[in-house]
Amino acid sequence: MNIELSTKEYRDLLDILHIADVVLSGHRREKNIRSKLHHDLLQKLYALAHDGGLERWIGYNEHVNTYVPTAEFEENSIAHVAIDEFVDHLFWDQLIGRLATRDAALVAGGVDRLNALSDSDRQVLEGPIRQRYVQEFSTNGVGSLELVERFNMGVGPQVRTSD
Repeated sequence: MNIELSTKEYRDLLDILHIADVVLSGHRREKNIRSKLHHDLLQKLYALAHDGGLERWIGYNEHVNTYVPTAEFEENSIAHVAIDEFVDHLFWDQLIGRLATRDAALVAGGVDRLNALSDSDRQVLEGPIRQRYVQEFSTNGVGSLELVERFNMGVGPQVRTSD
């Protein structure tokens, strides 16, 4: 298979590849077989920059025998902006979703009862709760969040007895 790309298209492809690399392996401490396969393909595509005279975007690091984005690429890439926007969106979506599910389970009488609801009934219950959190976080960010500890020094629930 042959694919022809203009220099601009290749530059855009580098942004996409960098985003994919961060998502697929940026959080891993050790390589696994899946990340190795992606890494090998990424290296093959990064090597094209060198062959095409575009070393200002992708350089070869001889210490680790790997093609890597250059400082110029990092400074001018939209990849990190896109990743930061996505991570921010994902954070709020996950936080709001988990809080809404927690609160809906309290209203429903437990997680099992919440999970037993039809999708439409669950949406009716969770929707207003979710909207409350969306409004709150849109207005105040994390500023109004508080952690209420339910455990005593991490050893389990605090139990009070009467004398």
